[in-house]
Amino acid sequence: MTKTLDNSIAKRNRLFVFAGLAALCLIIYAQTFGFDFINLDDNEYVYENPFVSGGVNLVNFKWALTAFHSSNWHPLTWLSHQLDASFFGLNAGGHHAVNVVFHIINSILLFVVVNKLTNAFWKSAFVAALFAVHPAHVESVAWIAERKDVLSTLFWLLTIFFYIRWTKNVGDKKFYWLSIVLFALGLASKPMLVTMPFTLILLDYWALERFEKWNLPTLLPLIKEKIPYFLLTIVSAVITIFAQKSGGAIQTIETISLSDRLFNAVLAYAKYVVMFFYPANLGVWYPFDNNFNYAQIIISIVFLLAATVVCLWQIKTRKYLFVGWFWFLGTLVPVIGILQVGRQSLADRYTYISFIGLSIAFVWLFAEFFERFKLDKKVIAAVCAVVLLAFTALAFRQTSFWQTSETIYVKTLAVSDKNYLVKNNLCNYLEKKNRLAEATAQCSAAIADDPNNAIAYNTFGTVQLKQNKLAEAKTNFDKAVALNPGFVLALANLAVVQTNSGDIEGAKENLNRAIAADKDRKFFDANRLVDAYSSVAVAAMKQKKYGQAEDFFKKSLELTPNNLDFRRNLALAMHLQGKSADGIKILEEAIRSNPNFPEIYNTLGLIYAEQNRRQEAVTQFQKALQINPNFAPARANLQKAMQ
Repeated sequence: MTKTLDNSIAKRNRLFVFAGLAALCLIIYAQTFGFDFINLDDNEYVYENPFVSGGVNLVNFKWALTAFHSSNWHPLTWLSHQLDASFFGLNAGGHHAVNVVFHIINSILLFVVVNKLTNAFWKSAFVAALFAVHPAHVESVAWIAERKDVLSTLFWLLTIFFYIRWTKNVGDKKFYWLSIVLFALGLASKPMLVTMPFTLILLDYWALERFEKWNLPTLLPLIKEKIPYFLLTIVSAVITIFAQKSGGAIQTIETISLSDRLFNAVLAYAKYVVMFFYPANLGVWYPFDNNFNYAQIIISIVFLLAATVVCLWQIKTRKYLFVGWFWFLGTLVPVIGILQVGRQSLADRYTYISFIGLSIAFVWLFAEFFERFKLDKKVIAAVCAVVLLAFTALAFRQTSFWQTSETIYVKTLAVSDKNYLVKNNLCNYLEKKNRLAEATAQCSAAIADDPNNAIAYNTFGTVQLKQNKLAEAKTNFDKAVALNPGFVLALANLAVVQTNSGDIEGAKENLNRAIAADKDRKFFDANRLVDAYSSVAVAAMKQKKYGQAEDFFKKSLELTPNNLDFRRNLALAMHLQGKSADGIKILEEAIRSNPNFPEIYNTLGLIYAEQNRRQEAVTQFQKALQINPNFAPARANLQKAMQ
């Protein structure tokens, strides 16, 4: 009877923890259901990526498995975004909601895993609650493009869960192999998980108590059983380095010296520890700054060495300190900047897994402190509640800044200096909103922060192009191309300026350069050339250069084969060169593929009218009006044909 009652209480407590963790996550993140995409990575990952926004299909599935887009290979992440697009289209709220669901599952699963490791119910619950509400984790959850964080962490925790199941019964290999498969899926979501085998060895030492001494005879069997994990780690690391090199994400020693990387790594580790206890002044992107404060570096080195020495000193009596601290240090190694990817100095999202180690270390340490001084459980509960309440409030506020690109960028600029990337992206956002004066200020500031930033010159040029400042726009596009001769979008924009200035030949040359530069990423970036091609084609039509117009409309159709406007204009350009029969065939094929597009019938009618095929022209104009009775061009052409 007593055992049954105990089981009932345990079950009730588990349900209470599950519900509490879900409630905390929803309190913080339910607001994101009404948030938008941001134009930092969300465009590359979702709304401007045709292989994602098109949802799940055979072509997109194949792309997800093979793409090194955004300098990464993470096919499961791409498939996850594709599924979102299939269900929600480009409704950002649905994409946000999936991130939140993953975070809820991760929070609950973390509790289950730590409790299974330690059999310490309330400590495990508090570790999971810290994970659920920590403000540093907002970036991983509220940023749609960081799906890879929440998805990979799900597989990270499942890997550990089934590894634990296997260690309880080493004769049953199915959980061992399931753990390895889940680890592979995690790596296919985000390669940051490469430190998993080392983390498992740490857990062998502490909670699983599979060995007592750190020596070769003790470690060798444990390392041997983890050979499959290490092999997956090596494969993932090789693929990732290749992907990042091919995408140009890895910074060279000439760009950022090894000494600067080491200094930044030391500072970043110290800043992450501060962030764990004091998660304030958070933003979306922090620029790498090599103007180091050497006093801070010395203090950071002393602190990190002291913490490491204390953990090693306590390795036998307080194993949790050693394991928690080295979990934190080790899981950050792939992203700490020794192999520098991008130009950021650190990132909130990198704490999503690494802070689990710090949470374990400090929760167990303070629990020991409370037990030693025999504090009342109500006092302990009150302290925990205050911490969770404070972090929840901070996380809720930090999440609110992710509502739009503008809100998160303004917040980030308030807490960071010389943030050229954020200023550039804010300029781009304001340009799309036609707030051109504000956009000009942000682009100017971005260029002032980094005069060698080709992207900022290109963005500034798009603002000036919209203001019809063609000379100024051309100057900025020229600077962008000078800094980066293979900058596809800048070359396309330069062609648009030249088109508007009447320089069709110059536009043609730059568009050809853009295509040549885009050969390795044809199926993504090439879509950005469509507007440039169509602009040049339309300008050529106006100048009665029908042959050139034909060429550019054909190139536009290579990029967007289903664009009926391009087909219609191509047919018209061919007709005006005396190739009417070919033009009519194009229009007839367009009608077969989409019989409800009145402009096609109207264009076909015009060609028939010019060939004195009066009755056929009338029929086409009438068909256009049947589809759209208010289509004025067809009505005017019909009246003219019937006179």
